[in-house]
Amino acid sequence: MATTLHDRLDGRTNRLNAIRLALASLVVLGHAWPLTGAEGPSLEVVSDVAVNGFFVLSGFLIAQSRVRTGLVPFLWRRFLRIYPGFLVSLLVVAVVLAPVAAALEGTALVPASAAGFVLANADLRISQWGIDGTLVGVPAPDSWNGSLWTLFHEALAYLLIGLVLSLAVAVRRARWVLPGMFLAVVALRALAEGPLEVSSGLWLSAARLTGYFLAGAAVWAFADTWRPTPSHVVAAASVYALLTDLGWADLYGQLPLAVLLLGLGAAPARDWTTRTDLSYGVYIYAYPVQQLLVLLGTASWGVAANTVLVLALTLPLALLSWRLVERPALRAKAWFDPRDRSGRRPPGAVPAGTAPAGRTAAGGGPGRPAAPPAP
Repeated sequence: MATTLHDRLDGRTNRLNAIRLALASLVVLGHAWPLTGAEGPSLEVVSDVAVNGFFVLSGFLIAQSRVRTGLVPFLWRRFLRIYPGFLVSLLVVAVVLAPVAAALEGTALVPASAAGFVLANADLRISQWGIDGTLVGVPAPDSWNGSLWTLFHEALAYLLIGLVLSLAVAVRRARWVLPGMFLAVVALRALAEGPLEVSSGLWLSAARLTGYFLAGAAVWAFADTWRPTPSHVVAAASVYALLTDLGWADLYGQLPLAVLLLGLGAAPARDWTTRTDLSYGVYIYAYPVQQLLVLLGTASWGVAANTVLVLALTLPLALLSWRLVERPALRAKAWFDPRDRSGRRPPGAVPAGTAPAGRTAAGGGPGRPAAPPAP
């Protein structure tokens, strides 16, 4: 008899981290056209699909994390997982990469602007994209890291899940609240782009990412009843491809993409990516590495060569980020989590019975300390 999604994702024998790393690589590929100025048909759309996929997986794992963790420890863990790596990436750009870029271009770096790049963006809302005196002669000028804009939306999604599941505990409807919210967001998004004719790009981007995040959370609510099969994955891939071809993927494709990625992620596997998560590091460092390579003249090598070279240079940076910043930061999770010190369920965790059937508040989950953020 086939096992449930929860059973397959409980532990370290799954492909979730490998899928996240693949999605991060697709973001690199999608960015290759605008950053190198390549002409002709591009695959820029794949970066959007990859970001959507990150939010799907994050929604599933974050909902699971919230159920087995009190609200304050949950938010603290989320902060540790996303912020230290983000802040260090800003510092690496300002202190290391920007001076190198200025030297390559023969321009004068403005130190105040470099400091402003770190300080202005330190709240996760990217308000300063460039550093004066750098990236003046590239196809995408004055933009050191165009990938980071999604992290603010990711942080808001963490807060949303934390507060919503706290409310769900009070009314004992944790299983139904998240699917209901997902359906509401899908309906609002369709109305916004239809009868309401909302034109705000920021609002539409937030609604798009929230829809994919809640799709993953909605699948989590039924992880103990859904038994993934290859036919489910093939059907979901076919539906998502059809919706993409029709231009409707961001309106109605959230659930098919969630079924596709989580079904693939549930396939049993033991690989090094299960314990070493490089996806976040690839996401936050690939864009500045791409910009620096363009300054070195690699744009003329073509999109394929640039993508391979970027990944070859970014993966070591991602490994350093994981080992020196991200993983050490997670050791501080016990500061606000009594469970990590005593083994008891912390105050504010969802009681047994409010999570999907057969799952307790303190048990279950993908078996990793914290789900990495989506881009």
